[in-house]
Amino acid sequence: MNENKQTTVTSGPYTFQITDNTLLSSTNAEIYGRKFTIGGTYPDCVEISMIYENNNPIDARMRFLHNDGQECSISTGHMYNMIKTLLDYVYDQIPTLTHINFDDKTHIEYAAKDAIPLYYFSIIFNGQTWYEKYFNAKQSNPDRHGQYRKRVAEILYEHEYKTHIQFGRFAALFDKREEEMVELVEYYNHANNFNEFFQSIPEQDRCRLVGPWIQQFMKYILKDVFYSEDWIIHFPLEITGENNETRKFYYPEDMKITNNFQSKNICLSPEDI
Repeated sequence: MNENKQTTVTSGPYTFQITDNTLLSSTNAEIYGRKFTIGGTYPDCVEISMIYENNNPIDARMRFLHNDGQECSISTGHMYNMIKTLLDYVYDQIPTLTHINFDDKTHIEYAAKDAIPLYYFSIIFNGQTWYEKYFNAKQSNPDRHGQYRKRVAEILYEHEYKTHIQFGRFAALFDKREEEMVELVEYYNHANNFNEFFQSIPEQDRCRLVGPWIQQFMKYILKDVFYSEDWIIHFPLEITGENNETRKFYYPEDMKITNNFQSKNICLSPEDI
């Protein structure tokens, strides 16, 4: 049988509705599973589901929900508050939990082209993913995560790494359009490392100039050390991004987080609309 409880929670300017659904045995003596969902004035958007064994949760996983064939798509600030509110609530209800599992499927859309993986876009412009920044998330394999962090530092900030990839080789590595390469060559040749290269690209041009090839590039340079699947957020939460302004976290203006569902008017200039 099911036992449902609904709770209204306010976080900053947002009000959320959390539903706690527990699957019990016919005698109410044993919990088979538990599911928490969060929404508001819109359909439920994020879910944390748990598998139980001997009345103890043995697996907890967070995912985004589909509604009428479309997946939740809201602003980054709204999403941050939503996820944090749900995580805080779940940990308050089950303080024995050590972590939540999830896959990072976040994407952004630009000018009606293929969606850009936000995790790759964020790594090259911020040195970390959105979930790393705001929830201190890590790949579940600690050795691989350590190798990934070391590789990112090497790629972005070591001068020697970039000098081994002259622009001609860089342009030939993947399917990059000639007109994009003509614009990028000056930024590339004037940069001492890849971080300087990416940061020198004007923000209004980043989706257009980087989006078409960033997935191929990042798969190549992060091979064997980074996967968007199998990440964890530890309890108790170690929130690092909420009030940390020591380094601005960049993402395209008015960007919304989506999960393999393409929303509208993201990364678009007025001329493109």
